[in-house]
Amino acid sequence: MITFEEAMTAVFSNAKPLPAAMTRIEDAAGRVLLEDIRSGIDMPPFNKSGVDGYAVRSAEVEKGLPLRNVGLIQAGDTFEVKAGAGECVKIMTGAPVPPYADSVIMVEDSSESDGFVKFSKNAGRGANICLRGEDIRKGRLILARGTVISVSHIAALAAVGRSHVKTGGLPKVALINTGGELVPPGEKLGRSCIYNSNGPMLSAMLKSDGISAAPVIVRDSARSLKAAFAKALKADIVLISGGVSMGDFDLVPGVLKSLGVKCIFHKVRVRPGKPMYFGVKGRTLVFGIPGNPVANFMAYLAYIRPAIRKLACRPDYAPEFRAGTCAANFEPKTPRRALVLSAVRRETEYSLSEISNNGSADILALAAAGGFTMVKEGGSVKKGEKARFISWQ
Repeated sequence: MITFEEAMTAVFSNAKPLPAAMTRIEDAAGRVLLEDIRSGIDMPPFNKSGVDGYAVRSAEVEKGLPLRNVGLIQAGDTFEVKAGAGECVKIMTGAPVPPYADSVIMVEDSSESDGFVKFSKNAGRGANICLRGEDIRKGRLILARGTVISVSHIAALAAVGRSHVKTGGLPKVALINTGGELVPPGEKLGRSCIYNSNGPMLSAMLKSDGISAAPVIVRDSARSLKAAFAKALKADIVLISGGVSMGDFDLVPGVLKSLGVKCIFHKVRVRPGKPMYFGVKGRTLVFGIPGNPVANFMAYLAYIRPAIRKLACRPDYAPEFRAGTCAANFEPKTPRRALVLSAVRRETEYSLSEISNNGSADILALAAAGGFTMVKEGGSVKKGEKARFISWQ
């Protein structure tokens, strides 16, 4: 039986980055950029008006005489008429400023009557004009290779004309729940059956990482499992919830072996999640997760999400354990490394307190928690002491 740290290391070392992909910018948030992005244009690409108003020669406005309005320029228009001396043009926000104008006066500072415009103030030369290239110069580095793209980057990519960018590939995931007692939520619950809670939970967690995977329920028979696993092994990652312990119908490890999956580890010195299985077939990663919901949740944070991120070339793939102060004693009473369901609060620092629970199947305790606090093998942590924790908040 290996340690928790050894299990994470084994997963990371077997997760090999996928080939790069050209990704639509709308789908790129959360992916790592595998190219430098430089602007091929100036932004703005022309002098544009920053307000609704009138394009003028500021020296003429300074004289205090009304100017004749000779037209209108809307955003996206080209204006061919040249305004001569004593003339101006009404202009909308984002429209190109005509070459003769050196200022735009806001419509609030003007009044128009019979085609002539009076101005209550002169904004001055250069006022309310966004100059060509003042935001981005052609050739400027917009995003560097290795950047994890956030939603705030998308507008910048679009503004310089990029519809697709080169990113790390996102793995395809097959999600399987084992057990003849499982029923999809929303269907009629038969005798001796329970609703499938792990499947929707894992599906939602995958979705938060940009992956769509619907859970498939498979009965605990070698024939059914073998057929389902053979199909699933075409994916980059196979997630199997249930069937990895020591019961008569925990058939997953044996069926995977019959399909040529190499077992890297089976059983980890950790609670929850002791029966955790991890194997590989070619480049496909196979995770067999104990069936309890809390173990599923912990396994996703510690092993599965990091594997997804490493396959996608993200540099920040390892789970982030932070330091907090214990608001009460943590005494898990287990010889294994314990990851204890905890409430996580932050004031000047993180405060950790154990969530009372009835074990790894306590779904309400999981719903009330905000993290897992780590306690060393056979140990405890006293109130006021520091401890490391992992959070999904």
